[in-house]
Amino acid sequence: MYSARRYFIRIALLGLMALLLPFAATTASAADEDQLNALRAQGIVAERFDGYVMVKDNSTGATAQSLVDRVNAERRAIYEARAKAQGVTAADVGKVYAGQIIQKAPKGTWFLNADGSWTRK
Repeated sequence: MYSARRYFIRIALLGLMALLLPFAATTASAADEDQLNALRAQGIVAERFDGYVMVKDNSTGATAQSLVDRVNAERRAIYEARAKAQGVTAADVGKVYAGQIIQKAPKGTWFLNADGSWTRK
């Protein structure tokens, strides 16, 4: 159980991370980012509420899945590093990132909400 002070510190740290997100990279290479944006705009790859991506339409087969696996591995490493530095969970960090990622995602990107519903940007 969290004390009020600990809860406040946790929320403040998550807010600080949200401010710093525009300066953080979420993919390792420009080529991967370009490919990810193209697949998101086409509705093939979707963003999730937890800050990870998934293949929504697997008509491209292994191509999209390979990219999704790389992006998720990179994001997981970022979330775990941020979580360790801030004293929060990687899941909390991923949720903060998810809000920022969807804002920067191209038009046409699908987003899986925590309740299982879908919205399209």
